[in-house]
Amino acid sequence: MALNSYLENLGIESDWILSALGENVMISDLKHNMIWMSPSARELFSEMSSVTRVDPARMVGANIDRYHRNFARVGAILSDPKNLPHTGYVQIGDFYARLTATAIKDLEGKHVANVVVWRNINEEKRLELDVKAAYEKIAAEQELSQRMVEDLAVIPERISHLMNSIANIAKQTNLVALNASIEAARAGEHGRGFEIVAQEIRNLSVGSSDAAQKVREAIDEVNMLVKRILDLYNK
Repeated sequence: MALNSYLENLGIESDWILSALGENVMISDLKHNMIWMSPSARELFSEMSSVTRVDPARMVGANIDRYHRNFARVGAILSDPKNLPHTGYVQIGDFYARLTATAIKDLEGKHVANVVVWRNINEEKRLELDVKAAYEKIAAEQELSQRMVEDLAVIPERISHLMNSIANIAKQTNLVALNASIEAARAGEHGRGFEIVAQEIRNLSVGSSDAAQKVREAIDEVNMLVKRILDLYNK
């Protein structure tokens, strides 16, 4: 109030000083009626009017309760100077703002009005959302990598079971070939053709066993590689 009197003595309007600050400033009385808006605040609300459906030209003199969904909470904050200054955040359409409400007191320290400064934090919010999206992408890629590593870890075991089955078949085939050779020997001259077939079966069994052993060696190498990958991933 002393500043207002001093400015008036100099012939300078206080509105001009507040406007020169270039801030989105609004002042309301203790009944929560808007009593002043800076030009930049009017411009700001003009830009948001397509979303808010509020005409800035009609805001001064009107009660601010119509602009809040939960004004009981907002009113309680603004009515008690012990709660001030208070900072909050709002989103209106694609616009994000940080609001700081401060109590205005007279020379005797009496709470007479409130001033609210709006600050555009669209750029801050955009960076925040970009960082959040990046972290979510990284988390999704890590989860996918984890599943891929887990799937890779069970492949050698599955192949090992398969090769055990092949090895067992080779053993059984070799046993069948041996029995066939015995029966061919008993049959004498009539069993020679059968002996040739038995020998081919034996050769196939031996080849299967050799192949199964080579596959086991390859599986051991894969197991070592998977273990190294898991050790590196879990560090």
